[in-house]
Amino acid sequence: MKLLYNSQYMKDKTRSLRFKIIVIITCFSSFIAFVVSILSYNISHRYLEESLRQSTYISLQLVGNEINSDLDSVLIFTGALQLDPDIERYLSEIESHKNRDIADYRQFSMETWRHLNEEYSIAPSHDLITRFVVSTPDGSDFLHIVRTIGASSSDIPKDIMSLDFFTSSVESQGYRYIGLIQSPLALSQDSPVLPILRPVKSSVSPEILGWIYVEADSEFITDHIDNLGLPEDSSIYITFDGNITYRYDNGSFIETVLSDSALADMSSYTLPGKGITLMTMPSASERRMRTRTQTAIVFAVLVFIMLSGIFIYMLLRRMINKPVDALLLKLGNVGKGDFKRDEGIEWDNEFGEIGRGINDLADDVNKLINSKIEDERTRQALEYRILQSQINPHFMYNTLNTIKWMATIQGAEGIADMSTALSRLLKNVSKVSDNLIPLRDELALLDDYYTIMKYRYGGTVEMEYDIEDECLLDCMITRFSLQPIVENAIFHGIEPKGSAGRIDIHIYGDAGVLHIDVTDNGIGMDEGTLDRVLHGRDDNSPNDFFKDVGVANVANRIRFAFGDEYGLTASSEVGKYTTISIYLPITVKDKEA
Repeated sequence: MKLLYNSQYMKDKTRSLRFKIIVIITCFSSFIAFVVSILSYNISHRYLEESLRQSTYISLQLVGNEINSDLDSVLIFTGALQLDPDIERYLSEIESHKNRDIADYRQFSMETWRHLNEEYSIAPSHDLITRFVVSTPDGSDFLHIVRTIGASSSDIPKDIMSLDFFTSSVESQGYRYIGLIQSPLALSQDSPVLPILRPVKSSVSPEILGWIYVEADSEFITDHIDNLGLPEDSSIYITFDGNITYRYDNGSFIETVLSDSALADMSSYTLPGKGITLMTMPSASERRMRTRTQTAIVFAVLVFIMLSGIFIYMLLRRMINKPVDALLLKLGNVGKGDFKRDEGIEWDNEFGEIGRGINDLADDVNKLINSKIEDERTRQALEYRILQSQINPHFMYNTLNTIKWMATIQGAEGIADMSTALSRLLKNVSKVSDNLIPLRDELALLDDYYTIMKYRYGGTVEMEYDIEDECLLDCMITRFSLQPIVENAIFHGIEPKGSAGRIDIHIYGDAGVLHIDVTDNGIGMDEGTLDRVLHGRDDNSPNDFFKDVGVANVANRIRFAFGDEYGLTASSEVGKYTTISIYLPITVKDKEA
């Protein structure tokens, strides 16, 4: 009934605001339409030039980045050649091979040439580089790799070394871009190339072993410029290192000189770190076209703003009313106990955040309920396991008492002591209602268990206590916490040892925490075995009782009784010792210590 009332209240509230929303949106839309029409008319022309210049710059930047990417690919390949150990070996050893034997010299040269040809064929810049040359400093020995077979100069190193920029490029600390030239090595007039000259230095000294000459095909520039789609009344220019400027005209580069006034009107973009600049003059035809477009846009904006007012009103109703109704419905379902996650209310907006919060809250509540149920089931299972371990304890207790008196009459004191100890153990096992007992009672149970083990092993197992404060004996501990740990020490530590053993129990308090360390000098355990013992995965335990009321069971019962911050830890060294440590709060019955 309450949910129906809230839903009706929201509907009434929406109706009462409808008229106000319509009035506000209408007035706002009309005001915006008037202001926009005036401002757009006055400032559209002012920003037209800036917009055109910006779009031109973006186009230049796009082309420049593509050219820069291809040029970087060429430079990466050139740098790889400079650092190639085979090239260094060729340049440093070619003279000794030549002096040794002509056949060895040719074979050495051919092997290096094949290596370079393979590196060139798989390089990403293969289609960008028409040829490259690796030469000794004087040009007496060189390797020539060319992309396509064609007529080439007969004296390749000499032609390269005769270039006026050869010395300055080889001695330069970085790359120099002198412009586009006709290849000095090609006999035919192919498309111009961008030459790159770099030295090859020794990896162990500053000695220059030779030089590398690379020709990058100018098509890596022209292809990207052609894709730009410039208007017919616009031209693009490219400048190298601020010295030589070319005008691109239908696949050709024409060297030109631009005046300062022309440079001031141009948009330009410089390739990062390259010293290569692209420039263009905004197109007059594009300027006229943008003016007409701008006028049409202003008119369209006026119409759009008026129509959008109506659309916004309808959209707001849909964006607010529907999510709110869905959230209210989900809250009602959660109140009825339906904790299933509803993905339909997790929109990509603020309402979706609320929906996710409601779903998370429902999940948390559901997990909390399931966790409590699971904890209760686990607690009951642990108690049931303890009950399973009690094989008719009262019957066994009465029978053992009879055996004790018969052994006493016959003078068998050992049998009497064992029967008495086992009788007391079974008597305490039957008291399953008391989960927590004083430590002194737990030690008494442990003494009875040790008495049985002492006779069983013929006195080869010793057990001693080190109690720092007798008051600690009044602290509460979960029943049967020490016996499984001592049993683990005997069966897993001392018995496999094959000789006498010792168990030390150290009891002390520290900062409100009761510490009980049970240490044996047995064979020890590796980390895997310790993990299995602590988490109840020990399939090799010697009896069913240890499996059901073992070390892991002790840890779980302590956690349920005192909290997750208490329990067991273990340390061991194979062949030396194992220590199981119990951590409990220092408490006495019905009162904290």
